[in-house]
Amino acid sequence: MRDTVNRVIFSLLCLASFLGELRSRRRRLFWKKTGRGLPRGGPSSVWFHTLSVGEVSGAGALALAVKEQFPHLRVVLTVATSAGYEAARERLGGRLEVYPGPLLCSRVLERYFQALSPRLFVLVESDLWPNFLYYLRDKGVPLLLVNAALSERSRRRLARLPRLARWLYRPFRVLAAASPEDQARLSSLLPEASVLYLGNLKYDFPPPRAEEVEGLRQELSPYLRPPTVVAGSTHPGEEILLLEAFRLLGRGTLILCPRHPERAEELLALARAAGFSAARRSRPFPAPVIVVDTLGELRALYGLAEVALVGGTLVPVGGHNLLEPAALGVPLVFGPYVESVASVARELVASGGGLPAPPEPAALARALEKALSERQSRGEAARAVYQTHQGAVERYLRLFAQFL
Repeated sequence: MRDTVNRVIFSLLCLASFLGELRSRRRRLFWKKTGRGLPRGGPSSVWFHTLSVGEVSGAGALALAVKEQFPHLRVVLTVATSAGYEAARERLGGRLEVYPGPLLCSRVLERYFQALSPRLFVLVESDLWPNFLYYLRDKGVPLLLVNAALSERSRRRLARLPRLARWLYRPFRVLAAASPEDQARLSSLLPEASVLYLGNLKYDFPPPRAEEVEGLRQELSPYLRPPTVVAGSTHPGEEILLLEAFRLLGRGTLILCPRHPERAEELLALARAAGFSAARRSRPFPAPVIVVDTLGELRALYGLAEVALVGGTLVPVGGHNLLEPAALGVPLVFGPYVESVASVARELVASGGGLPAPPEPAALARALEKALSERQSRGEAARAVYQTHQGAVERYLRLFAQFL
């Protein structure tokens, strides 16, 4: 019965994956995701896999550390989304093998398995596709889930379906939570599972190199009027609030970096409709609003900011990586929707490095003004939060040694 169900699920997932890739603006990656171009016959590997851009930092830090600690092993990173793959290749391609994540079809998974020959599979944060995971488990590969997060809303939903919850997480030998709160939620949902807390990987990825930030500064400084506000990983519904808040702020340059760069044309039109002159990052000119239409530059762009606003927090998304600007000593403003980054948000607020604000233009403008007026002290407080929580990678290496 299980084999029949699996065949049906694999067929449906394969069709969905196929259609999704064909609809993607990154169609050229489709054939890479079939696994046909993967190198054959290499040594066994530690296979890291993650979902998208937001998870690449943590996955990359851990993968590079494993490569240094276990030089006899091949270390591979796959990323499910096209944007995530491009970001990983940009940041890590010279130091790691980076490939797009596989299409969810049994033949494709077999190609990836044969090419990568994994001794250990490490899923970073998310992308829980059960048949992908069960395929590897049934091949005898140990699976670990690291930097695992589970919101309270998701815990409540899964608690109503305990058999589904067990099925989703059963392939993993160990679950390593991203925060003590995530550990508690996972443990309450899965009392029989091994759930650890080893720290948050996002603290251990180094900030962008100083020369990378300086190069960007030299390129863009002719087009920037201080103060510079960088709004990173924004979603629909957030940009109009930010444009109105920026109008109330009354000065400076707003750099809008949407979560999905293909929305750049939409945001240019939105800014112009709001009465602002707006330029593309790829073709800049002096304008109060610059819309980022490139991949892989957000972390360095935060280095140009006097204050950062992190997206996914002004609409019910749950928030994106608050630590990227904090690592650079940039004070943060964020909205109330921080469910996915709750522990980090609390620490930033408690330290003074982060300022929470409701999703309302006047309140956002006041928070931006306050952050700017106290930029030095708040920026140092934000950086201190980032620095005091480093060390997760070393603890994860000790865990991996048990399986390698």
